[in-house]
Amino acid sequence: MNVKSDEKLSGDDFWSNGNDADVNAFVLSIYASFRNATMINSAYIVNAGDLRCAPVVPYLTGNEDNYITYLTDNNLKELMGSYNDWRSQNIIRWKSLYEVIQSANILLEEVGNVPGLTETQIQSYRSEAIFMRNLTYFFLVRVFGDVPYFTNAYNQEPLPRTNMIQVLQNCLADMQAMLDADPQAAYLPWIQPGARPGIRANRGAALLLMMHMNMWMVRFDAGEKDSYYQKVVSLGNELVNNNGGAYYLLSLNRNVDIFRGGTAETFFEIAQNVNANEVFTPYANFSNLVTYKYQGALVRPRLYYTYEFLKRIFPPDVVDNRREAWFDEDIYQADGTPKQITKFWNPDTYGTMGAYTSNAGNQIVLRYADALLLYAEALTELGGDETKARELVNMVRNRAGAPEVTASGNELKDAIYWERVRELIGEGQYYFDLVRTGKIHDRTYCYHPITRSNFNAGAWTWPIHADAFVNNTKMTYNLYWQ
Repeated sequence: MNVKSDEKLSGDDFWSNGNDADVNAFVLSIYASFRNATMINSAYIVNAGDLRCAPVVPYLTGNEDNYITYLTDNNLKELMGSYNDWRSQNIIRWKSLYEVIQSANILLEEVGNVPGLTETQIQSYRSEAIFMRNLTYFFLVRVFGDVPYFTNAYNQEPLPRTNMIQVLQNCLADMQAMLDADPQAAYLPWIQPGARPGIRANRGAALLLMMHMNMWMVRFDAGEKDSYYQKVVSLGNELVNNNGGAYYLLSLNRNVDIFRGGTAETFFEIAQNVNANEVFTPYANFSNLVTYKYQGALVRPRLYYTYEFLKRIFPPDVVDNRREAWFDEDIYQADGTPKQITKFWNPDTYGTMGAYTSNAGNQIVLRYADALLLYAEALTELGGDETKARELVNMVRNRAGAPEVTASGNELKDAIYWERVRELIGEGQYYFDLVRTGKIHDRTYCYHPITRSNFNAGAWTWPIHADAFVNNTKMTYNLYWQ
């Protein structure tokens, strides 16, 4: 696997003759590469996390929007055969994500060779690289399952796919060692000094990423599930109770601020800059698919959630201020009526042609409400402190002005699951929550379920692009899609 990026790597001279500004620029290029892979070149988060097997329907049929139906029906063969762009092929070309990993590996290898850096500077840059490397591996695993794993710099060797549980265990060990070496959060602080919250790696983002990794392994290494749940509880306790006030839920009145980004509610987000005349792919932005009022020429959004689903998550007779804050007045209209989600509404123009986007804010990846609900889920699955679990989920519901959860046992588990669906709609979590909980098979929770036999054969994954097989005889396909 050769993922060398000639335009970014300047050889030994770059490091031995470099300085702090050079290293900082290299670190920023890692974030930019991750953004290019997931947001600019593909609708990675939206298509993989929000639309697949989801209760959504395109307003129009035809080549432009048929991809929505292919995603909801898990018909990736038809998707791949019909499109060769951001909707399909760019998602399965994983080289761009491996460029993030390779750059992180190189930084870890070379940063100690830069003259004049203090030990704190070196370890701080190393911590950011470790976070970005492992975040990228997590994105790969959730889409492809087993993936090639390497941590050596300048790797050009062909590699086989490594079992995804081993990949995630390696990632967790890597990140735990980083945190253990930094008990005072001196290298990876709760908030990076001089940067807006969430733009760069921080301790909160690392802890929540580790929580997600452990929860993912519950499904695929079920014999150790209690151990994984216990680790999530421990991580959640540190994240929620020991963050020094760095992170908390904002008032729902600040909804625009929350989803613009850079607040005390988000741990990690992908920065956007639509005012820089950049090339911007609006379809990578969930909001552009489900809103239309920001652009008067449009008469409807590109897709809508079904009436049945919206009524299920926001019952009309239950008070919930998110309904009014995140949806227009037509939320309960019959299917086919233009209705839109305004949760991320922050209109702006971009590019040289004055095109529109409904959300000029950052792409939220890891958020405080997500952490609260994962923590509550793990507590409940362990059959332990249900009082604490209810307290956590009710922090989210209290912010929304919704009635508190009083359930216990399986009813509490269900309440936490549906609260994640409700709170995190449009944030790329829906499909992955279905997969890791096993609810992907159950029509009670999944409107387009995958059978257990198809799931076990790999129907939950994405295909692997033919580019991965170039000069690599050790590579294998996800056979379900062949």
